[in-house]
Amino acid sequence: MRTEPLKALVIGAFVRGLSMRDVESLCEESGLGKLSKATASRMCEELKERFERFRRRDLYGIGLTALFLDATFIAVRPDGPKEGVQVAWGFTEDGERVLLSVSLGMRESFEDWQAFGRDLISRGLGAPMLIVADGAPGLIKAIEQCWPASDRQRCCVHRARNLYAKVPGRERERVKHAYWQALDDAISEQDAKRRLQALVDDLDKGGFTAAARCLADDLDALVVHLRYPVRHRRRWRSTNETSCLTLVWAVLDLLITHETNGIHFNALDRQRLKQARYQGTEQTLPEEVTAA
Repeated sequence: MRTEPLKALVIGAFVRGLSMRDVESLCEESGLGKLSKATASRMCEELKERFERFRRRDLYGIGLTALFLDATFIAVRPDGPKEGVQVAWGFTEDGERVLLSVSLGMRESFEDWQAFGRDLISRGLGAPMLIVADGAPGLIKAIEQCWPASDRQRCCVHRARNLYAKVPGRERERVKHAYWQALDDAISEQDAKRRLQALVDDLDKGGFTAAARCLADDLDALVVHLRYPVRHRRRWRSTNETSCLTLVWAVLDLLITHETNGIHFNALDRQRLKQARYQGTEQTLPEEVTAA
């Protein structure tokens, strides 16, 4: 009962750059007792061993509905360069959230992402139905090579940030409202594309050509999530999750294994997913529209 909160506190403190002395004081103030250097060292060694097992484990038993790929750059030392960290996690066919891989990716290049994807495949991960990622060219190319049969959803949050940066401040709220309304109110891929294309045309007519080109780029991939069950669409249109190496994995591992926020597939959801997998249909079931 006492070990897990102690581990979580130590991991979190080291991630935040606290010194060993700070961590010792924090443990005492939190009522977790005195933390010796030997105990902290043992925890770190156990953490490294667990991480190595995590990196080598096979993935043959995991059937993914959705795979999320993202990268973040973290300052490990105050005056040093940032480390690029690639993260893969997903939802299984049973609705369980699972952390799959954490790896260094210094340049976030095609070669980095290709190697990352090939490692997942070599350890037995089957092709997911849906892959959610941002628009980095190297990442898109790697997805197309590693999982050519999977649907690719471009992260709507990343695209929104790109879009807002290309319009003047006075226009941002209007554009933001129109962008998210188009996605939220759409009942199908084609409907969303029509709504977003109307925004592209409006931006172009208003003289915001850079913003119009930004939104028009890879537009088809922005609306792929609309093929999937209505209740889960907002969850599957963005990589917006908490994302050096051992400590990043530790934080994500704690998040994945200690939270019970998976998703539930009802009979209608499973029927819709089965249609999407075997028929590739873009039609929305009438029952889903009613449920929405």
